[in-house]
Amino acid sequence: MRSRSDRNTNFAATVCLVLGLLTTSVARSAGPVVGWGAGGPPPAISASAIAAGSSYEIHNCAIRAGSGAVVCWGWNLFGQATPPPSVDGTSGTATAIAAGYAHSCAIQAGTGAVVCWGHNNPNGGFDFGQATPPPSVDGSAGTATAIATGSQHSCAIQAGSGAVVCWGLDSQGSEMPPPSVNGSAGTATAIAAGYRHTCAIQANTGAVVCWGDNYVGQATPPPSVDGTAGTATAIAAGGYHSCAIQAGSGAVVCWGGRYDLGTLPPSSVDGTEGTATAVATGVDYSCAIQAGTGAVVCWGDNGYGQATPPASVDGSAGAATAIATGSYHSCAIQAGTGAVICWGRNDDDQATPPPSVDGTVGTASAIAAGNTHSCAIQAGTGAVVCWPEWGLPPPPSVNGTLGTATAIAAGGEWDSTSDGASFYSSLSCAIQAGSGAAVCWGSGVFFPALPPPPSVDGTDGTASVIAVGAAHACAIQAQTDAVVCWGGTPPPPPSVDGTSGTATAIAAGDYYSCAIQAGTGAVVCWGGTLPPPPSVDGTSGGATAIAVGRWHFCAIQAGTGAVICWGDDSYGQATPPPYVDGTAGTASAIAAGPDYSCAIQAGSGSVVCWGQDYWGQATPPPSVNGTAGTATAIAAGGDHTLAIALPEPEQVESLVAGCVLLAALSRRRAAHARA
Repeated sequence: MRSRSDRNTNFAATVCLVLGLLTTSVARSAGPVVGWGAGGPPPAISASAIAAGSSYEIHNCAIRAGSGAVVCWGWNLFGQATPPPSVDGTSGTATAIAAGYAHSCAIQAGTGAVVCWGHNNPNGGFDFGQATPPPSVDGSAGTATAIATGSQHSCAIQAGSGAVVCWGLDSQGSEMPPPSVNGSAGTATAIAAGYRHTCAIQANTGAVVCWGDNYVGQATPPPSVDGTAGTATAIAAGGYHSCAIQAGSGAVVCWGGRYDLGTLPPSSVDGTEGTATAVATGVDYSCAIQAGTGAVVCWGDNGYGQATPPASVDGSAGAATAIATGSYHSCAIQAGTGAVICWGRNDDDQATPPPSVDGTVGTASAIAAGNTHSCAIQAGTGAVVCWPEWGLPPPPSVNGTLGTATAIAAGGEWDSTSDGASFYSSLSCAIQAGSGAAVCWGSGVFFPALPPPPSVDGTDGTASVIAVGAAHACAIQAQTDAVVCWGGTPPPPPSVDGTSGTATAIAAGDYYSCAIQAGTGAVVCWGGTLPPPPSVDGTSGGATAIAVGRWHFCAIQAGTGAVICWGDDSYGQATPPPYVDGTAGTASAIAAGPDYSCAIQAGSGSVVCWGQDYWGQATPPPSVNGTAGTATAIAAGGDHTLAIALPEPEQVESLVAGCVLLAALSRRRAAHARA
């Protein structure tokens, strides 16, 4: 586990090293954008079932419509977002899915066996076994019809017997279902697992039965659903409260909870003015699907926007067929399209692109990823769009009001002051369409006062290529091809600054900057003492593309197309795999994050990544890794990666290439969020 200082300090290679966007050989095409890594939003899939993880860190899973394959995304420290071949479509699929704190479980199609993956104890120490289903449901001695996962425990309903079977941590009794549902004196038809409590609907009676932690009454269902004065058809268990849909009336009934958060359903679903067909509970908030309209309705804590469903599922512009809630985020399957739509905690919404580029009213032709923000050029208009909204937005000169852009770059830095206060500064730059002027903007501690110099801002010259690092930026002057840098970085050397040579490509990292020298193709770097190897420094070879991370570098060798990396290799970020190192394949584009690297394989267009994968940033999804799709451009941020997926032929022909711009990256999480 990384320390706070490891995560919060010098993450300045949080840069947009989008060589495909920053060099003259860039491939530009409008198409769907796919993102992965920290707090990742959903892939562009159609789903038949969804599950949201119950943790401060976010992971989600879905069952792909049609194929039944399990797809997961988001926080993947313990492998909870990497389903095994037995359910990911390789050798098997699934009929049901559940996501817990740091583990996930599914019921395998055909066999009914419970399959789990991820960590058996996210807090370290003892093995609680929540990701190890017992023989009674794992297919050895029995199977299951329903599955539920809590923080550190899991439960299933055994096929045939209907008995509730649980496993994992039992510190609050959450693993010990009572006789009324464990097969001794009764069985169950539905199951739900909360933080440290569990609820079930008893077979035959329909009564809600709960057990485990009952600190605020979350395990004490009221008479309206416990069989005394009523029963239930659906059940949900959250962090500290529970909800059910009352049989007959369809009204949502909730109990337990802190400060009445999430336990007071609105009249639209409580039976007064409307009822519900599905209910889900998070930490101090709840969501339901309204009967008749299919609209998603949420209530309770809304600190991260988790209780404010978007128009696409709230009944305004669309409805939902399924709902899932994590601790502070929610997901739904949109009626009609089957698209997975998520909202809520995503660390300042940097993984939630605006409608102008998410396919709602527009798509993107270029992308850039910074540490905790992202930017795109809107297809068709050329307007620059950035998010999250707390960052300083792009100025009118490039946001479509007074002008647009032809290239973008994003960087920034997440750090702490001497008194321990955390801060983040973001920096973005663009080349204005028509004029070629370099334009920069930012927010935070450092960057509001970092304008480009006259040599590239349109006063004395313009720019043809732009790159942004942690606290500095570089550009290639259009008129001379000389490299010009400004901000917190040493000046470029004479070999590329126009004195004795110029450049065709540039890249800016945490502390270093690099350029490819015009004429020779030699890689030239400055800002430190890690020189490029002879294979690309002009001695025995040159390069066509360059990328810079925190302490490592990668280049595509001229002539061979092989990826060559050097510098820090602590996470394997400087050891490209055979698919792109020239052994079994080469590359057409390269990008580097702080401690990981990605490339687009030449010929196939598949995205290949290697190095640090703490947030899943080095695990490209099937939509761009060659399994179900490929990419035309790649960008690496602090802990997330973006790619522009190759549009389907029919999308190109109809000129409606849908774009889901997913920029998933995370501020440095506080240590207690993973404790």
